[in-house]
Amino acid sequence: MCNENAITEKKKPPIILFTGFLGSGKTTMLLKTIEMLATTGKKCAIIINEIGEVGIDNRQMRMLGYDVLDLFGGCVCCTMKVTLEATINHLLEEYEDLDYVLFEPSGMANPSSMIPAITNCGYQEEEIQNVFIFDPTRIAFYQNRINQLFNDSINLAKYVVINKIDQVSATEIETAQKMVELAKPGLITLEMNINKELSQEFQQLF
Repeated sequence: MCNENAITEKKKPPIILFTGFLGSGKTTMLLKTIEMLATTGKKCAIIINEIGEVGIDNRQMRMLGYDVLDLFGGCVCCTMKVTLEATINHLLEEYEDLDYVLFEPSGMANPSSMIPAITNCGYQEEEIQNVFIFDPTRIAFYQNRINQLFNDSINLAKYVVINKIDQVSATEIETAQKMVELAKPGLITLEMNINKELSQEFQQLF
């Protein structure tokens, strides 16, 4: 378990979860976000579940024992070799000057399963920023196959990014917006093509 008393005495970097279902664009969004933050002089850490899912030099990661490497101008990347709690603890103890910790859970993980590990490290739930990436090309799948998991994910989100807007019609984007509004009225929703660029509205959240 994290040494909560020691950690809460120091300023904790905000934790940002990038959640969403398989193929929604989580990894692309995470990498673009850390690149964006690094260009503004922010030092960040990425927590990832599987090396192969992220566009980082895998050989270098293996040489370092799947642990930590310098990335994007002083940022670091840490693989989750044990529990999420232990991984956060490692980062907070080893890197005192982090501005953000970014984490991409696996594609079918319920975000609620991540919260206890993070709060055990001295965080309050309101300090956890959960960005849900919505893939509007799979609306029927969300509605018919994983409706409960979708609603649970939206309810825990602080922001929703409707991705792939270049691949769908205006009607499908509107349907996606209505689904979010129905699940959690008033939730901030942003639309963008992550492969192209992060929207100005998203960049202003940091």
